[in-house]
Amino acid sequence: MKIIVQSGELKKYLGIVNRGISSRPQLPILSGVLLKAFEDEVSLVATDLEVSFWLRLSAKVEEEGEVVIPAKLFSELISGLPSGNVSLSVVKHIVKIEADGIVSEIVGQGADDFPSIPRANKAQVVIRSGDFRQKVDRVCVSAARDDTRPVLTGVLWEIKKDKVSLVATDGYRLSVDELTLFKTSLDKETKLILPARSLQEISKMLGETGADDFSLEFDKNNQQVIFKVDEIEVASRLIAGEFPPYQQILPNTYSSKALFGRAEILEGVKRASLFARDNANIVKLSMGKNEVEVKAESTQVGTSVTKLPATTEGEELIVAFNARYLLDYLATCTSENVIWETEGELKPSVFRSDDEVTWMQVIMPVRVQD
Repeated sequence: MKIIVQSGELKKYLGIVNRGISSRPQLPILSGVLLKAFEDEVSLVATDLEVSFWLRLSAKVEEEGEVVIPAKLFSELISGLPSGNVSLSVVKHIVKIEADGIVSEIVGQGADDFPSIPRANKAQVVIRSGDFRQKVDRVCVSAARDDTRPVLTGVLWEIKKDKVSLVATDGYRLSVDELTLFKTSLDKETKLILPARSLQEISKMLGETGADDFSLEFDKNNQQVIFKVDEIEVASRLIAGEFPPYQQILPNTYSSKALFGRAEILEGVKRASLFARDNANIVKLSMGKNEVEVKAESTQVGTSVTKLPATTEGEELIVAFNARYLLDYLATCTSENVIWETEGELKPSVFRSDDEVTWMQVIMPVRVQD
């Protein structure tokens, strides 16, 4: 194999494809990136068997071939090369890299044992990038971080006509939002669970590429979903299992309600969280007459109290929350004002912005002893 590429292009695309490299690969060959030159196309491929990245690289192909190159070493080497042409040639799995008087050789591997990855065939759904990034970033905060219950590490997609309900929960909080499909060829309602990690990787990539939209296709038989963004494809496994019946815990009534500024409550919770570290990260929100108080206290550190003006109605009460859950929500909210609704101190609380009807954040309170 022999190809000539631009070092800047190679740096850029290695930065994307390396997201498919696991820090602890299941197989030694998965620590490498597959470089394949065929006819007039050069592709880079990486996978951790859960998420796979494939992309087309602009290059001059002088000799076809393929090789698996250690991803970390290859990326570090390329990142230090000057701008301009880079020649890559392979003889007996030895990758020779030449650029502006620099010559390096890396021992690669044959591509026979590299797993095949699914490729895009026909787009079933087209989504606007900006809408997707906003909705996914704020729903994924509620997905579970550990694999104790794998289904909770994903985001439920309920596709109905041109709308998708996005739902994520870790058992302590729940995010619900709605995404509009720009185009769709799906003719029936469907439910899928997509890994939150895959969706977050797509969101980051969309921000870097600046693409206006992207396409998806679902392969339920092989439990795969494939995203296509320009010349980049990302394949992800679907999560098998039954998503919890989230509708059953969505509150539809409230006995207390408050409206207050998002920036003010965010700063209040940030301050309170500094004092909550030694007290199970507990922050208390008190709803009084025309005000909301944010408080945290520790016998060893001290106390933080912030009082905010608010429009309130209903019963006065005090609810304890995990500060991180509040901060995760408030950090992804861009509205000027936030609405807080609850039926009681030990009932799920609903947080939502005053200018969006589809996005809802439900946070379970923490039971504390007085």
